[in-house]
Amino acid sequence: MSADCNISGGCWIGLLAGMLMGGVVFAQAGDISPQVSGSTAAPAPSALSTLQTYQQERQTLAQQQRTLISQGATRQQLQAWRQQNAAQFQALQQLAQSLSQASALQPMPVTRQANIPPNASATLADFLTTQASLENARAQIHNQLLQALPSGATQEQVSAMQQQERQIFQQQYAADLQLQAQQAQTLAAESASQPVPVPGPPVIPPNATPQLQAYLTERNALATSRAQLWNQYITADPAARQAAMQQWRQQNAGRLQQLRELLQESSNSTATQEGENQ
Repeated sequence: MSADCNISGGCWIGLLAGMLMGGVVFAQAGDISPQVSGSTAAPAPSALSTLQTYQQERQTLAQQQRTLISQGATRQQLQAWRQQNAAQFQALQQLAQSLSQASALQPMPVTRQANIPPNASATLADFLTTQASLENARAQIHNQLLQALPSGATQEQVSAMQQQERQIFQQQYAADLQLQAQQAQTLAAESASQPVPVPGPPVIPPNATPQLQAYLTERNALATSRAQLWNQYITADPAARQAAMQQWRQQNAGRLQQLRELLQESSNSTATQEGENQ
């Protein structure tokens, strides 16, 4: 999860969109992501190496793009940057395709259970229950087609299996998918009218590195600022609220960028500390 979403107490709308697009209607999103389920089998060493390369390349390009945006780059400048990095984007796409192929050859667990919060509304409970059911149904379709795939299948055969999987899933569960989309919109509208809890002081572990302390402190400050602004506009016109939040993101672009950098520094520091302790 990005630092921006981590610090936004009102990330519920984005969460719903992610649940809908990434977890429920992923049949419509193209290739199956190698990280669709947290309980999938661990990738083979070669696939793990490809995944690490993909993540590093994607992070590098994303970092460059965020820097340009924080510096006020125009649309033309961003387009020129994309053209200059066309080869890197092409290589990234090929890595994503390789990961998708490797993921498609792994069976999917049919054990997904709905995780319903105690205070969930009836709409949210139904949404989460249906989501889990759809993910299990998709896994069953995938596993059946995978069993029928010949040993040593070519890339074309794997791609054809993925396409067939999406088609079968969309046809058999079209009504449920449509209902999920409608419920997501309802939940997003409901969450937009709910106040966001203002966080208390940051909780910093006793053994936290200086980098982690700085990250948690800054994340808490940004979360507080965003929650206060959101609550200030809770009864305002949605367009006015959206404009205010957009202005907040622009005004805090530098701090959000710094937060991402602190997160990276904290991760590197923790990894180094763990390596020294081994």
